[in-house]
Amino acid sequence: MEELRFSTRVLGPAAAFRLEQHRVTQTLRSKGDIITNAVLLGRVSAGDRLEVFLDGILVGKVKLVSWDAITWEALSIDDAHRGGFDTLPDLKQALERAGYRFKPLNEYEFYRIQFTWLEEVHA
Repeated sequence: MEELRFSTRVLGPAAAFRLEQHRVTQTLRSKGDIITNAVLLGRVSAGDRLEVFLDGILVGKVKLVSWDAITWEALSIDDAHRGGFDTLPDLKQALERAGYRFKPLNEYEFYRIQFTWLEEVHA
């Protein structure tokens, strides 16, 4: 089973807490990310199940709903909320912590991956 991996260092404490509470339903990834690569190569598609980890600890299983390529300008406050953030600036800070800090965000292409939670797992 493919995995979605998150870290508190990148998310920040508030978004990490929301992930643990299964309130996060979207992530933005680079083309080189393992899960993005699996989607682009057809190993993972809508309807497939993924395991979600935070700091190496399993927090649950999700079903992949959709994915698409998107630019920073096309993201909205709804994207920030689905990702566990209160504002677009909060999302921007997390993306910068994830490594998107070497050029303006509008020069990057992101892969928006949306999912729904399937079950509760308590570590």
